[in-house]
Amino acid sequence: MSNLAMAASVDPGQWQVFLDAMSGAMRTRVCTQLIGYDQMTNAAPLACSSGYDPSILTLYETHFADKNPFAANFRKCGIGEAITSHELCAPEQLKRTQFYADILLPLEDLCAGGGSMLAYDTSRMFLIGGNMRAKDKEGHEDDWLDLCVTLAPAIRQSLEINRMINGLKFEKWASERHLLGAGTAMLVVDSDWVLHYACPEAQRLLASGSLIRSDMFRRLNFSSRDVHERLKTATGKRAAGNPQRFANIALSDLTGREWICRTIGMRLGDLDQSPFGAFLNGGMAATLLALKPAGCQVAVVDTLRSSLSLSHAEAQSVVMLAEGFTPAEVAEQRQVSIHTVRNQIKSALSKSGCRRQSELVQKVEQLRHLGDF
Repeated sequence: MSNLAMAASVDPGQWQVFLDAMSGAMRTRVCTQLIGYDQMTNAAPLACSSGYDPSILTLYETHFADKNPFAANFRKCGIGEAITSHELCAPEQLKRTQFYADILLPLEDLCAGGGSMLAYDTSRMFLIGGNMRAKDKEGHEDDWLDLCVTLAPAIRQSLEINRMINGLKFEKWASERHLLGAGTAMLVVDSDWVLHYACPEAQRLLASGSLIRSDMFRRLNFSSRDVHERLKTATGKRAAGNPQRFANIALSDLTGREWICRTIGMRLGDLDQSPFGAFLNGGMAATLLALKPAGCQVAVVDTLRSSLSLSHAEAQSVVMLAEGFTPAEVAEQRQVSIHTVRNQIKSALSKSGCRRQSELVQKVEQLRHLGDF
């Protein structure tokens, strides 16, 4: 059954097959479920179940999804440990609820069983569990809980892979769509600056706190209050129906290191497969923040000139392109026409053998990395 969990790690649609197998693994009826949420990526299903009557599921989703008496005590569950349904909600308390009368009792008093908590922190929660009839508690509940605990490590690993794959899909989209170089820290915030996504590089920056951090409500803050207010003002002025790219902003962290922050207006519906699921509506405006250390532009320009035979002007335009500036912004900064910049980029593409601007940006990043600029 661990193999089925690993299959679900790369294809979340296989969670249903896995739960069906768990439901059939016992010598009695067990209705299984994988429930939870991931506010960072929604990398696994919010709810997946097996063995329940479809009409009961519809009733649950319509009237009882926010009235589950077991959910109030999920915080009592230790990660990877077994917990019984009776520990989550005492039988005498459970039987006084409408949830028991309308959901569990019609399914032959399906109030026994339990499960194992897979993840529980500020951004996500996942639980594997199962319900069985009260009359089967003595003979089968311990075996069911042992199965949950045995499979928990494989399920947790699969959920982590789900999360990573969804994150990589988003990073690939962002890098290709907006020409972001390697090592860029990417974050997505909504209009209230609540953090909804942070790639591994961004998570490291959040942990250090020298440039960015988040509060207990997951609101993003920059160490420089002035920069933070400038960014909030810029994103606040963006027209709701016209997402657009904003100018790059130079800033320093608490150690004095120089950074460039590029802000990009986006809608989550722009993604072919959004990793954000129900937590952000696909039509909702959001902002992609791309942070990377400011390199030594002079050294990179010289390297490009010698390695790719670019002119000084061509190399300057290419480096600025790699740093996140649009051709229009390059033209404005260098005080030349947009046509001049486009011709310089076209010439650089030809000399470098690159077919796309994204390939040219990658080449700049490679040279920057080799030269440690």
